[in-house]
Amino acid sequence: MKRYFLPLIAALALPTAASAETWWLMAAGKYNQAAGSTGANWSIPTNSEQECEFAGQKFLNASFPYSVGSKARGYVCVKGK
Repeated sequence: MKRYFLPLIAALALPTAASAETWWLMAAGKYNQAAGSTGANWSIPTNSEQECEFAGQKFLNASFPYSVGSKARGYVCVKGK
């Protein structure tokens, strides 16, 4: 999990042109590939905190091919400036 915190903190520290009503879904996942594990990060704008939480839960509960497992995924909702 330490692998995901540094990119997440870096993404939060970067200035964004988001309005006050924008919520960002910051999601990260780890996938098993033939040569080893690969991580991926996403930043997705949403219109409300409820929409962000719904999308985050959908991300956690979805099944992905080659996924290491649901414990290898996580998300956080962040209010834009």
